[in-house]
Amino acid sequence: MSHAINQAASMISGTSQIVAFTGAGISTDSGIPDLAGIDHILSDDRQFHGGVFGMLNSQFASQDPREFYRLYRKTFFHPEAVPNPAHRFLAELEQRGQLSGIATMNIDWLHQMAGSKTVFEYWGDMRQNHCIGCHRTYDWNLAKDQLVPHCPICGSPVIPDFVLKNLATDHRAVHAGQALIAQASLLIIVGTNRSAGSFPSRIPKIIINEALTNQFQNHQLIIGGQASQIFNLLGQQLHINQRL
Repeated sequence: MSHAINQAASMISGTSQIVAFTGAGISTDSGIPDLAGIDHILSDDRQFHGGVFGMLNSQFASQDPREFYRLYRKTFFHPEAVPNPAHRFLAELEQRGQLSGIATMNIDWLHQMAGSKTVFEYWGDMRQNHCIGCHRTYDWNLAKDQLVPHCPICGSPVIPDFVLKNLATDHRAVHAGQALIAQASLLIIVGTNRSAGSFPSRIPKIIINEALTNQFQNHQLIIGGQASQIFNLLGQQLHINQRL
């Protein structure tokens, strides 16, 4: 591990135009389960007999909002979660002028809570919600305050946008994220099983994933382990403050 950390620190040190691409694995140490964890939660639920995509279906959420929110609170909705060292490292790297921005598949808003400014959310985030009756927009405070949030104007259920869109990606965010990645001099890929081959091959990469083993080949450093632990070590090596 120490050799891989030294290699990663060397790749990051003095480099500008770094871009991060993050998935669910960066947030597990903040108490938010990844898709495998969510699948396990749902399969153990005696009242629900469907998978994650059945739960995140606009028709299901609209027709049975009470059941949807019961499951949503067990899986995705964790407003009490706080950024971990991985989120804070990336935010500080941006503040130093080394990180150009983040493209993320996460909806948890933790990058912004850590202080990151340039974040492109491919699926939006859980703060964006709409009334299914009058279509007014609401932030996540209704869901924090009400077991099943209802519109105070028309009384209809309020559902997260990413569910109402049936997990369709935000094309503008994806386009902006891809443009950002295309200009990167170094790409840090964290907590996702997305293949490195789906990113430009010419860009050196640091890939951090708990399911992988350490190796370096073709300008690609792979570090296996928990993201928060790895970024904590990198922060110590590069003297990066990871406190909020």
